[in-house]
Amino acid sequence: MIYAFSREGVAVLDAALAERPLLAFDVDGTLAPIAERPTDARLPEEVETCLAHLAERAVVAVVTGRAVADARRMLGFEPRHLVGNHGAEGLPGGETHSARFIGAVRSWSEALRADPALAAAGVLIEDKRYSLSLHYRSARDQAAASRAIHRCIEALHPKPRIIPGKLVVNLLPADAPDKGVALRSLMTSCELSRALYVGDDDTDEAVFRLRLPGVLGLRVERQAGSAAALYLEHQREMLALLRHIAQRWQQNDGNCQPCGRGRGL
Repeated sequence: MIYAFSREGVAVLDAALAERPLLAFDVDGTLAPIAERPTDARLPEEVETCLAHLAERAVVAVVTGRAVADARRMLGFEPRHLVGNHGAEGLPGGETHSARFIGAVRSWSEALRADPALAAAGVLIEDKRYSLSLHYRSARDQAAASRAIHRCIEALHPKPRIIPGKLVVNLLPADAPDKGVALRSLMTSCELSRALYVGDDDTDEAVFRLRLPGVLGLRVERQAGSAAALYLEHQREMLALLRHIAQRWQQNDGNCQPCGRGRGL
C-alpha cells in the first residue's frame, strides 16, 4: 500500500482523477468517525459540505453497511446513488432480490434477541432489515463478547454470510451482494469504466479485491494484507482528500471550484 499523500501516491491518485471516475465512499470510519453507538455517528460539517459540492459536479455514490434510511439522515445532500446493507439495498434494479432477504434476517434477529448470552455480554443487535450488525464496542470484555457472538451465530438457520468489521460482526444472507458486487453494478448503471472507492474495514475489501484496472481502492488507515492500492493514515485526512479531488478538477477544467483549503499539494 502507498500513502495517498506521498509523492507516488498523489501521482497514482491524480492519474485516476484525470479519468473523471465514479467517486464511491463508505460511511462509518471513512466519511464519518466511528462512534461508540452507531446512532451517534455524524459526518463532520466540512466533509459533508465538500462532498455535497463534489456531488453537484460528479457521480458520487455512498456504499455503506447502514440501512439506506439511516445513512440518508447522516447526509446533508443526496448522492447520485445511496446503497445500503453492504449492497443488499438500493442497487438500481435490485428491489426484487432485496425483498428475498427480509425473512432470513427477521428470523436471525428474533433468535439472537432471545439469546440471553448476547445481552449479558453487552452486544448491541442492529437490525437493518436486509442484514444484521452485532456491535460489541461497548462491551466490558470485548473478547468474551466476540466469542459469544460467534457461538450464537453457529445456531442460526439459514446460515448467514459473516463479514467482520471494527468491533462489529455483520450477518448477510448467503446470496446477498457485497460491496464489490455493488460497485460493479453502479459502474455498469452509470456507464463508467473508472471508479475511486474509499473505505476503512473488511467489508470494503470486497471492492479492493476486485483488482480491476479501472478501480482505484483507497483504505482509511493502513492494514496489513489489504488489497487497497492507497491508504490514508487517519479518518481525519478525509477532508484533505475531498479537497484534493476538487482542486485537481478545478485545475484541469476550471469548472469545479475548490471546496475550501487543501494541503497545498
